[in-house]
Amino acid sequence: MSDSANLSVLARPAFTNRLENPYNAALYTELSARGVSVSEYSLWRAFRGRYDICHVHWPESTFNASLPEALLTTQSLLRALDWMRARGTRVIWTAHNLRAHERRFERAESRFFNAFAKRVDGLISLSEVALAPLYERFPEFAARPSFVIPHPHYRAEYPDGVTRSQARAQLGLPQDCALVLFFGRILGYKNVPKLIEVVRRLPRLSDGREVVLLIAGKPHDRTTETLIRHAAAAEPRIRARLSHIPQHETQHYFRAANLVALPYRDILNSGSAILALSFDRPVLLPRKGAASELDRQIAGDWVQLYDDFDERVLELGLLRALGLPSVTDGRHLSALDPGAAAQATLEAYRALGSLQSCPGRTEPQRSSARPLAARRRAAHGLAPRLET
Repeated sequence: MSDSANLSVLARPAFTNRLENPYNAALYTELSARGVSVSEYSLWRAFRGRYDICHVHWPESTFNASLPEALLTTQSLLRALDWMRARGTRVIWTAHNLRAHERRFERAESRFFNAFAKRVDGLISLSEVALAPLYERFPEFAARPSFVIPHPHYRAEYPDGVTRSQARAQLGLPQDCALVLFFGRILGYKNVPKLIEVVRRLPRLSDGREVVLLIAGKPHDRTTETLIRHAAAAEPRIRARLSHIPQHETQHYFRAANLVALPYRDILNSGSAILALSFDRPVLLPRKGAASELDRQIAGDWVQLYDDFDERVLELGLLRALGLPSVTDGRHLSALDPGAAAQATLEAYRALGSLQSCPGRTEPQRSSARPLAARRRAAHGLAPRLET
C-alpha cells in the first residue's frame, strides 16, 4: 500500500452529508491535510477507479427508507466491494450503529449485514465498550484488525457566535428559566414522551427557577408529533419546533440551553451528545453503551449519567449544569480532538495495508489480523479490547 502522501481512499460518504452531519467532512478534511487522496463514493468510481481503502459509514441507513431502495442500494454496495477487494482494495467499516434506527426490515437488514461483514477487512469502533456487542453480533470480527477511535467533537464545524441571552431572545424563551433541550430526529427509542412527562412533574427547581423544555427536531411518525404538539399546547413550559433544524440555526438551540437531556431507551454511541458538548452544553444520558466511556474522557459535570430517569435526576442535572460556564475554550474536549481522530484513522489504513494480499477472498486471513491488532494497541496505548 502507498504511504500517506499517495494513499487513496474511497469514502462512503465523504463530504456529501456535511449539512446533516459534519463528522465525515471534518475527518476527511483532516486526512486530506495529511496527504491522503479522498474521493466521494459512487458506483462509477468504485468500478472504474483504484483505491487503497474503501471506508464505509452507516451502510444500514438505507433500511430506514423503503425496502426496494434498501435492497437495490445494499446489493450494489456488496457487488462494488467484491470488485474492489478483488483488485486489492481494503474495506474498513466505522460501526456507528449495530442496526438501523427504525428497524423496519430486520430480516433483510440481517441478511445484508451477514454478507457485508464477510467483506470487511477492518473495523473502527467509536468506543472500547461498543466492541463487545459488535463481536457478539459479528463473531468473525474478533479475528480481524479493529481500532478504537473516539468520535471527534464538532467545535468549529457549526456557526457559533451568539450568547445565551441572544439565543433565548431569538427563540422567544424566558431569560431566567432553567432550560432543558432535546435536539435531533425524534425516533421512538429516544424516549421523548418520557422527557415530557418528567418535565411536567418538575415545574421549578429548588432555587425557584422555572423549568422549560425545548424540543427541536423532526418526529419520525405522526403519533409522536401529535403527542408533542398536544403537550406543548397544554403546557406553556414545553416549547417545540418539530422540523429539521438548519445547520446555521443549530447554535441558537444549544447556546440557549442549560442542559441537553437525551433519555434514550437504548444507546451505543451518540453524535447528539458530542454535538451538545461541542457547544459547551452538559448532557444527561442513561448509563448505557459508550456513555460511561464518554464520562471518563471528559472531566467535570459535562457528562451526567443516570440509571432511572425521573424528576430528581433531571433537577440534579440542571443544578449541576447551572454551575458550569456557558462558554469555554474547549480544552476539556481534548480527548475528542479531530486531528487525533484523523491521525488514528490514517494509522488504521496503514495497518490494513500490511495485511497479506489475497484478491477474491471473502474473508481476510486470520493469521495476519491478530498481530496487526496487537501492534495497533501498542502504538496507541490502548488496553486489550473487549469491544463493540
